[in-house]
Amino acid sequence: MAALSVSGQCQRDQQQLLLGFKNNLNSSSSIKLMKWNLGTDCCSWDGIACDTDGRVIRLDLDNQFLSGEINNSNSLFRLQHLRHLDLADNKQLWGQLPETLEKFPHLIYLDFSSNSFSGPLPSFTSLRNLEKLFLSDNQLNGSIFSTNWSSLPNLEILDLRRNSFSGAVPPTLFQSESLKEIFLAENQFSGGFGEFKGELSSVLEVIDLSHNRLQGQFPMFVSEIQGLHYLSLSWNKFSGLIPLSAFQKLKNLETLDLSYSNMSVDSSFTNLPFPDVYELNLASCNLTKFPEFLKNLSFLQILDLSNNRIHGQIPSWIWTPHLYHLNLSLNFLVELERPSNMSTRMSVLDIHGNQFQGKLQFLPQSAFYLDYSNNNFSSVIPSEIGDILYSCDFISLAGNNLHGSIPESLCSSTYLAVLDLSNNSLSGSIPQCLVRKMGEFLGVLNLKQNNLSGTISDTIPEDCGLRTLDLNQNRLGGKVPKSLANCRMLEVLDLGNNQFDDTFPCHLNSTSELRVLVLRSNNFRGDVNCAANTTWPMLQIIDLASNSFSGKLPQGLLMTWNSMKPNKAEPYSEHLRYEVQRVVDIYYQDSVRVTMKGRELELVKILTIFTSIDLSSNKFEGHIPEAIGDFKALYLLNLSNNALTGPLPSFLGNLPKLEALDLSNNHLAGQIPLQLTNLNFLSFLNLSNNELTGRIPLGTQIQLFSEASFENNAGLCGPPLEVQCDSPPTSKDGPSNSGTGKHVNWNFVSVEIGFVCGIGAVILPLMFCKRWRDDISLDTREKAVAITRRIVAGCWLGIKAIISFVLGK
Repeated sequence: MAALSVSGQCQRDQQQLLLGFKNNLNSSSSIKLMKWNLGTDCCSWDGIACDTDGRVIRLDLDNQFLSGEINNSNSLFRLQHLRHLDLADNKQLWGQLPETLEKFPHLIYLDFSSNSFSGPLPSFTSLRNLEKLFLSDNQLNGSIFSTNWSSLPNLEILDLRRNSFSGAVPPTLFQSESLKEIFLAENQFSGGFGEFKGELSSVLEVIDLSHNRLQGQFPMFVSEIQGLHYLSLSWNKFSGLIPLSAFQKLKNLETLDLSYSNMSVDSSFTNLPFPDVYELNLASCNLTKFPEFLKNLSFLQILDLSNNRIHGQIPSWIWTPHLYHLNLSLNFLVELERPSNMSTRMSVLDIHGNQFQGKLQFLPQSAFYLDYSNNNFSSVIPSEIGDILYSCDFISLAGNNLHGSIPESLCSSTYLAVLDLSNNSLSGSIPQCLVRKMGEFLGVLNLKQNNLSGTISDTIPEDCGLRTLDLNQNRLGGKVPKSLANCRMLEVLDLGNNQFDDTFPCHLNSTSELRVLVLRSNNFRGDVNCAANTTWPMLQIIDLASNSFSGKLPQGLLMTWNSMKPNKAEPYSEHLRYEVQRVVDIYYQDSVRVTMKGRELELVKILTIFTSIDLSSNKFEGHIPEAIGDFKALYLLNLSNNALTGPLPSFLGNLPKLEALDLSNNHLAGQIPLQLTNLNFLSFLNLSNNELTGRIPLGTQIQLFSEASFENNAGLCGPPLEVQCDSPPTSKDGPSNSGTGKHVNWNFVSVEIGFVCGIGAVILPLMFCKRWRDDISLDTREKAVAITRRIVAGCWLGIKAIISFVLGK
C-alpha cells in the first residue's frame, strides 16, 4: 500500500520512535526499513505518512519479513497519533497483543493478521474511532468479551479468523449499529445462542461463523438480518431441523453455507421465492432429493449438495446457464446424461463416490477440475479425452472398473497438473509422452493398482516439477530411471509391489524434498549405503521391505533423516497435499499404505508428523545403528526377518512416540534392556525368534504383550512366558520380592490384566480404522491413546500392589 503524500516535516521525537521500533526487530530483509536512516525526513520514508504537523499517522509495513517480539515497551506504542497501523503478513512477529494498543485514540485501521501473536485479546473498548480490525491467522486464544463491542460506534469490519478463540460469541456483535462484516471462522467458539433479545443490526452484510464448535438450536435470528449478503454457519454442531423457507426474507443474500453443521435441512417449500443466490452449500444436510426451488435460481454459480442421501439421476434443470461449480459427490446417484443446455462455463465438476455406471461419456470441455472417482464406470477411457479436456488441471478417474490402455491424448491437456487413474484395470505401458509431460505442469501422477507393464521411460525432462509419483501394485519392471533425479521437488515416490530389478536409487540425491519412499516387494538388491551427498532431511516414511537388500544398515544415510528427530515441530493439521492452482480450496491429497502389526493399512492422509521405518524381510546384517536412537518422533520401526546381530540396544527405550516395534526373526542376543519399559505408547511388540536371554523386565505394560511377542528365544524367562526364572527379577520400580519366599499367583491378577486388555481391544482398533482416521482429529486420537496408556499404567500399578500384598510387603 503506497504511503500518503504529506507536506509536514517529521518531528524529531517521531523519527527516534520509528528508529527504536526498527532496532527492536530483525528487519534485515525489509525493503522498506533498510531505507530508514537519520539523514532523511521520516515523513518521506517508505511506509510512513505524516500529518501537516509532522506527526506519524500511518505505518504500512505489511509483508516486510519482519521478526521479533512486539510488547508494551516497544516504542511503536508511543506514536499516539497513528490512524493506520498495518503489520500484516510478516509471519514471525510474536508476543501477546499489548494492552497499550488502547493508547491509539485516533486509530482507524489496525491489521496484525498473518503473524504469530498469541495470548488473550486485549480490550479495544477505548478505540472509538476504529473502523477496521484484522487479527486473523495468529495464535490468539481465550474469550473475546474483553471488548465491549457495542461501544465501538464506527467499527465496520471485525476479522478474527483462524485463531484459537473460545467461549461464546458475544450477542452484541449482531446488534452493532456500525458492523458490516463479522469473520470468526476457524476458531473454537462453543455454546449456543439461545433466544435472542433486542434489536438486530440493520447494516450487517457478512457473517462467517464456520469451522467452530457452536451447538444447540440453529440461530434462527440470522434470518431476520435482512441486509445479509453472505452467511456461513458450516462445520459446527447445531441440532434439529432447519426450514430453508426461513431465509426467504433475505432478498440480498448471495451466499448461503450450511454444510456440515450437524443439522437436517427442510427444502420442501413452494409458496415464496428463495433468494436468487450465487452460491449455495448444503453438503451433509440429510437431503434425500434435489430441492425443487433450485429450478428458479437463474444466477446460481456454485452449488454443493455433496455427502447427502440423494438417489436417482441428475435432473436436466440443474445445469443452469451460469453454473460453473457443481459438487454432487458422496450421494447415491446412478445416472449421468449429457445435458442439452450445459453451461460453457462449467469449470468444476465433482461426482465422486456415487454409483454411476456404464460408459465414461460426459466430459465438459471447459472443466478445470473433473473428479469421477469411486463410481462404477466400466469402459475404456475415451481415446479423445485429452483433446476434449484440453484445459483441465485435475482429472481423477480412480476407483472405477476402467480397462484398456492409457490414451496418449491425455498429453494434449495443456495445463494437466493432477492425473489419478489408480484402482482400475488399465493395462499396457505408461505412454512416453506422459513421462515427458513431467517437465510441464504435471505435479501428481497416480497410476497405482492397475495392470500396467513395461518400464518407465528414462526421458524425464530436466525441468521436472513432479511432486507425487505413485505406481504401486502394477507389473512394471526394469530400472528406476536415472532421469528421475531431475524431479527435485519430488515428495512421494511409491514403486512398491512391482517387478523392478535394480539397486538402491542413490542417484536421487537431489530430491531433498522427498518425504515418502516405498520400494516394497520388488527385486531390489545390494547395499543401501549411498555417498555422503545423498541426504533426505524431510523423509518421514521409508518402506524397503521384501527385497534382497544386504549389508549393514546405513548409519550415514539414517543420520540425514531430520524429520524423524524431535526438533521438527509441524502443526498436527499439516498433511501432504498438492494444491490445484486455478481452483480455490481444492487440492489432491496423498495417501500411502503402511504395514503395522502385520496388517496393511491405508493412511488416507499422510500427516507430516507420522514417521515410520520398515526395512523388514531383507538380508541386512550387523548391529542396529545408533542413529535410530535420535528418532524421537518415530512411530513405527520394523527390522524383522533380517540377519541382524548384537545386543538389543537400550536407546530404543528413548523413542517416546514409538507405537510398533518388530525385531523378530533376527539373531539379536543378550538381555532385553530395562529401558524398553519406558515406551508408554507401545501397542505392538515382537521380539520372537532371536537369541535373547535373561528375565523379561517388569514394567508398566510390557507384561501385557502376548507370549508370542517373546517366543523362540531359548534363554528368555518370566511373564508373560510360562518359563520361570531362577534369579531374582529385575525391576526398575523397586527391590526384589523373592526373598519373602512367597510365590505370586498370576491367576489372581488375571482380572486386572483382562480389564486392561479389554480396554485396549476397544480403543486401539479405533486408532487405525479408516473412519476414525478420517473423522477424528489427530489431537483427539492422541488424547484418547494417552488416556488409554494412563489407564494401562494405572492398572499395572494396581497389579503390582496386589503382588506386594500377596507377598506380604
